[in-house]
Amino acid sequence: MRVAVVGASGLAGFAVVEYLLEKGIETVPLVGSTGNSWRLFSQGITPQLVNVLHPDGLSRALGGCTHVVNCLRGDENVMLQGTRNLVKEALRAGATRFVHVSSVAVYGDRPAPGAAVESAMPSVEKGGYGWIKLRQDEIVQRTAARGLKSIILCPPNIVGPGSYFLLEILGCLLRGELLLADGGSCVCSTVDARNLAHACFLALSEGSTNGERYFVTDDERVTWASIVDGLRAAGQIAARPPECTLEELRRTSEERAVPKPRLWVSVKHLVSDDVRSALRKDPLLAKIDGALRAFVGGFGPQMEDRFRLAIEGPIKVPRKPGDAKMNVRLSAQQLRGVWHRCDKAKVELGYRPICTFARSMAAFSRWLQSTRGMLEPDWSSRKILFGYSEAEKESVHQHI
Repeated sequence: MRVAVVGASGLAGFAVVEYLLEKGIETVPLVGSTGNSWRLFSQGITPQLVNVLHPDGLSRALGGCTHVVNCLRGDENVMLQGTRNLVKEALRAGATRFVHVSSVAVYGDRPAPGAAVESAMPSVEKGGYGWIKLRQDEIVQRTAARGLKSIILCPPNIVGPGSYFLLEILGCLLRGELLLADGGSCVCSTVDARNLAHACFLALSEGSTNGERYFVTDDERVTWASIVDGLRAAGQIAARPPECTLEELRRTSEERAVPKPRLWVSVKHLVSDDVRSALRKDPLLAKIDGALRAFVGGFGPQMEDRFRLAIEGPIKVPRKPGDAKMNVRLSAQQLRGVWHRCDKAKVELGYRPICTFARSMAAFSRWLQSTRGMLEPDWSSRKILFGYSEAEKESVHQHI
């Protein structure tokens, strides 16, 4: 078995490479650039540089590989055209199995309760991350129908040492930007990077090969409170995040969302004061505007007020200054409310998590401390000399 791991410099890709090498499997790490390959080099692993948008180079890189694990990340063109090239060249190279790492995001930012299992219908808005991952899935599934044995793994938020997800939350906690709903009781599906790598290893030989999806999680009912408490301990953060109700968070996230174009909105804009004042500079349009005002005024002041409210809406009350600080996008992830179950992976892949959530958070904490110098002998001195909070914040921000 010779396994090509595409996107080997990312969090998931590196975990897969490291795990396969531990298992004694010949592994070919493929990266788009060496800029983010420090994890590989630090372990004495030399990656192979390849541009997935260039089929010829990709064909050479896959030469002799019997299996492919796709952890590709990048912009939309890289992820979609790159995946098209990758499955095409894998099929041409005679790969016996293609493992694609997708995401639970294909079920949407606010998945339906049925999305607790893989058989639910994917539902995403065009242009977002989930939409791109869904398009990738479809590319893989079409190629599976042409003969490339393929399996799709769908992880949720990836945790463990170096987790981008945990670092983003930690940064928000340090800056006071996270809004915690209902005391943090909302469920948050997670998977440790090592658990995901273990699932990729199993998928090289187990499970359906017709492009079916498998959820891969920590198989624990993790809450946002447990994540926040773990990060506060890891970062030695005394202040608790501000709290709200789930309904308040839902309203806030909906208000911040960009409204879709609607005919009535366009009409209201057309007859608003700003637009009408500009149109009145034209003599003919000014007469029309005057006639309309006289017509509406004939119904009396109460009806005139009702017309104004219908067109311009109520007077906007400015938010409190602190509201603008909140990271609504990240906070709104608490509204997902679905715990994605990995029962299918347990039955068909023989998957069992090898790392608990508690161990994963402890490993993240140790990684964070060593990264920020807290385990070095002179840390206590530097803490006093340079000031703890600002030094800590700056160090964390460098990793986000």
